Amino acid sequence: MKVWMIRHGESEANKLGVWSGWQDARLTEKGREEAARVGTTLSGVKFDKIYASDLSRAKDTASIAIPGCTYETTPLLREISVGSLVGKSPASIQNAKDLLVKWSGYEKFGGESKEQFRERVASFQEILETRNCENIAVFTHMGVIKSFLNLVFGVEIPREKLCVQNCLVAVFEYSNST
Repeated sequence: MKVWMIRHGESEANKLGVWSGWQDARLTEKGREEAARVGTTLSGVKFDKIYASDLSRAKDTASIAIPGCTYETTPLLREISVGSLVGKSPASIQNAKDLLVKWSGYEKFGGESKEQFRERVASFQEILETRNCENIAVFTHMGVIKSFLNLVFGVEIPREKLCVQNCLVAVFEYSNST
């Protein structure tokens, strides 16, 4: 089974350089163009199942990339909740560098801890492992893809070591439970 994880196209929050978390930020025109381009990458692949985060930037990316597709939405695929940091840029908060260097999540801002987020992503991974499909598309967010990588590799990859651009496609292949 192959799991094709696709990050959404550029959102208004991405363009402004602010945290969006669970805020329903819309795609920009550039984001819509990115989604159309990723559709070219995905063309020719027959997906047995398509999932999308229930936030519009991921759903819209799915609809543009695979026109006419039917997908299942789930909050398990949402970006991490950043609590009261929604709409703020990292530069606008005191001790932002410390927050990012010693990142343990956004619990102190009313959002999710890193552990809560990891458990949510792991719940979705468990669902995937029960599917008997050849190809599954997953339209989601940067943090989910990074967390999924950490789960798959079994190690914590530092946040600053992974660059997950808008409309990045990461393909994971499962074979014999591996």
